Amino acid sequence: MVPENWGKRMEMLRYLARLSAGGGGAPTVRELGEAVGLRSSQTAHKHLKRLEEAGYVEREGASRRARGVRLTELGWEAAAEMPLLGRIAAGRGLEAVAVDDESFYLPPELRLSRSGRRRYALRTVGQSMTGAGIEDGDVLVVEEDEDPADGEVVVVLLRGGEEVTVKRIFRESGEGGEGGEAGEFVRLRPENGDHEDLVVPAEEAEVQGRVVYVVHPPRGRRR
Repeated sequence: MVPENWGKRMEMLRYLARLSAGGGGAPTVRELGEAVGLRSSQTAHKHLKRLEEAGYVEREGASRRARGVRLTELGWEAAAEMPLLGRIAAGRGLEAVAVDDESFYLPPELRLSRSGRRRYALRTVGQSMTGAGIEDGDVLVVEEDEDPADGEVVVVLLRGGEEVTVKRIFRESGEGGEGGEAGEFVRLRPENGDHEDLVVPAEEAEVQGRVVYVVHPPRGRRR
């Protein structure tokens, strides 16, 4: 879940980044607020104060007047885009595809892993994980993890990378699948009663990472 009030603060950071990159001067707090749809300068001041306290912006000059607001190095990083690397099936049979024309903004608290592991975003297609709160068109923030615990919601490449899916993972030994031989298997469990478990040999399921956040875009922007 995206932290409360981060939507407008991220808009402020992105606006400052665009303005600075284009050679524009530092805006007043009122101008900054109006640029992100805030009618109240007081509300804009509150958001700006939180950004300053977090180290994302600073104000030049001893007077700390409205002008002179600029991004810090941390602020530039926070304003950066997280690419949507592709679409992932919350179902079966979707091929992994690149998405070169989309990007997704996320607060730094969610983009940065405490363990230092890389994170990336994927957009879901399908309804097999609705019981886990993952709907068609949602954006998943995935943290790289090749050995997640049983029961975690994970991203898995199947059959040499030809298919990619998101499911809850369980590891099993013994017989697996239809006519399966003894050995190690992976059970990929959906969260929707209309879909069946998928059981495959462990060597055919390459775990890419675990889902750490689910972001629900406005309904009109889902695709």
